[in-house]
Amino acid sequence: MQGKRQMFRSSMVVGVLSFLGSLTGILVEISIASRLGLSKSSDTFYVAFTLPYILTNLLKATGQFSLVPFFSSLDLHRSAADLWHGFSYAANALFLGMASIAGLGALAAPWLIRGLAPGFTRSETVLATELCRWLFLMVVPAGLTEAIRSFLLSQHRFAVPASGNFFRNITVIASILLTFRRLGFYSIVFGYLAGYGVQLTILLVQLLWLFPVRYSLTLAGSGEPFRNLRGAGAAQLTTALGWQGLVVVERIIASFLPPGTLTALAYGMKIMSTLVEVLAGSLGTAALPTLARAYARHEAEQVRRALRNVVEIGALTVFPAMVFCLLLPRDIIRLIFERGNFTAQAASLMARVFFCYSLSMALYAALRVLNFYLFARNQAAAFMRLAMLQYGINVALDLLYVGVFHWQAAGIPLALLTSLVVTAGTAYAQNVGDLRQSFDKILASYLLKVTTAASMAALTVWAVALEAPSPTTGITNFLFLCEACGMGLAVFFAVLWVLRVVKPSQLISLWQRIETP
Repeated sequence: MQGKRQMFRSSMVVGVLSFLGSLTGILVEISIASRLGLSKSSDTFYVAFTLPYILTNLLKATGQFSLVPFFSSLDLHRSAADLWHGFSYAANALFLGMASIAGLGALAAPWLIRGLAPGFTRSETVLATELCRWLFLMVVPAGLTEAIRSFLLSQHRFAVPASGNFFRNITVIASILLTFRRLGFYSIVFGYLAGYGVQLTILLVQLLWLFPVRYSLTLAGSGEPFRNLRGAGAAQLTTALGWQGLVVVERIIASFLPPGTLTALAYGMKIMSTLVEVLAGSLGTAALPTLARAYARHEAEQVRRALRNVVEIGALTVFPAMVFCLLLPRDIIRLIFERGNFTAQAASLMARVFFCYSLSMALYAALRVLNFYLFARNQAAAFMRLAMLQYGINVALDLLYVGVFHWQAAGIPLALLTSLVVTAGTAYAQNVGDLRQSFDKILASYLLKVTTAASMAALTVWAVALEAPSPTTGITNFLFLCEACGMGLAVFFAVLWVLRVVKPSQLISLWQRIETP
């Protein structure tokens, strides 16, 4: 219980601050959508943004998987000098790697844009190329940011690393609001560049304030931690290329669909993945240092217990969120996006896409947690095999569902769902990372009870939606969502209490633990 309480406390810190970052991230999308709508202009920007965004997202999503275990291992088994040598090695490698990628990306931008959106007109291709060249610059500060963020996480410093996205997004929003009339697309581009600069500065200030940093110009390192880091880095590079290939195929397909579809798919995936990051990714971030240190000490039972804690807490947050997204997609999208140039018709298209992506939420969260678990165990090869399996199936199903079955925009998120089902089933069948030792009958019974509670919450939300009048304004829509989600949550936790999954005394104990400094 002590480990679960500590994990809950850490994940609450990460979760709340990540929520603020995610909320402002959605505000960034709202700011862009209110000016560009779902149109050729929005498609042009998101095609230009595709590869730089993928690179920065992969740095954040996968960098900590290799760097946190790397720093934790050095801190556990080596001297302080070795730890700072490892930090310098990682920072230098990321800087040189990202600078090289930024230069090559800027040079290859014309061909990259043509490959991403062959359905674009010449003027759209030229504009997207210019924007893409500028956007590639943001991967350099993003790489340095990830090195510092992962180091702080390995030292159990969660607050500032988790709040970095908030400061970055506020900078982007300010740039759009203040300069869009004068700079147009470039207000968004320069906002992102400035935002990553602000985020890097904040993390660097905390690092220098809390630790006696001893930086060196080195790209040499030896020993098991460095071998594990290189193996994890190679796995991440391979999977990054696979992920980019998947996104390229989906952008190519979407460029031939009706205008605005590409943007709708980008928004739908981002909202779903953002929710998963807040609800499950924060748990994984909080648990990763504990998992890595326990595995380094060969404490197998502690590793399994930490994984079970993540799954149990994650189910309590992801399941009700998935219910709300599946039953209330139009109301959620209307509340977030329907203003300015984002019309009611655009909201309807966006709601359909968002519903289809929300079907994948639980499985996407499960694979996200599995990634943390495998990298804590230094099983980068297993991660790479699963990732490449998912990407390959996803690409094939994208072509099948959209090109053959003509399912239009819904085909791409449904292909994601199918690929996740196959990948999760394969991971369990092959006992990747000794999953079966953790997923026993007790955990299965727990998940069944949580699923029952989520089903009752779904019935409650559905009943509220049937009885309530259709919201006609933003205020009535907001009040309706509060009522429906509030009643759904009340029923969810009431059923869990009846099934003896969650007791009031446990919640009070966890809350007191959070409040205790």
